[in-house]
Amino acid sequence: MLRKSVPRAPSRVLERGRRTVIDFESNAVARLFDAAETVFANEGFAGASMDQIATLAGLNKATIYYHIGNKEKLYQEILKRHFSRFADRLERELADCEDPLEGLRGIVRIHAEEYSRSRASTRTIAHELADGLSRTGAEVRAIVWRILGVTKRYVDTAGARGLLPPLDLLSVHYLLVGPLILHEIVIPVAPTAAEPPSDWRPPESTLAAMQDLIARIVVPALAGR
Repeated sequence: MLRKSVPRAPSRVLERGRRTVIDFESNAVARLFDAAETVFANEGFAGASMDQIATLAGLNKATIYYHIGNKEKLYQEILKRHFSRFADRLERELADCEDPLEGLRGIVRIHAEEYSRSRASTRTIAHELADGLSRTGAEVRAIVWRILGVTKRYVDTAGARGLLPPLDLLSVHYLLVGPLILHEIVIPVAPTAAEPPSDWRPPESTLAAMQDLIARIVVPALAGR
């Protein structure tokens, strides 16, 4: 008896043979993302080129278009990758933290640990913030709001309990995490850029020390302590 053939589902491709769904398990995609993280971190969106990314990944440029899309799409995926790490950790690790001031310290800690883990993430986020988040699409903005939402939860709770005065959400968030970004971008080049006297050496500065400084001074200062 002949078995009735079942038609195969059409492969998910865009027009001209491009994929509609990114295969995140693909070795080529992993190499492209790693290369794109490096190039976008070093050059920003405007300075990065698809040729640079393809060369660093050891692939041809057509592979990027097939697996991911154009430069804008690739950049959006990199931003999603970076911001999602922060949002996921904040929501997971602070889910049970009810103390608003301790929660603000947790936000500082998690950002410091993520910035320390990935210099590429720090630099790309700094590039995007400097551009006013002008290239973030709807998906990326939703992830950024998840990050800000954690800060908002603690600012609102602290205000309701009389622990903080009325404060602007963005001002609080950038006061807590902005110095961490600046530290990671400026400190590695500061001695050369500032051209200090030959007999002067700057004290050693670490991201952990900056995290501790914010937790001990900035958070209590917000509460007027």
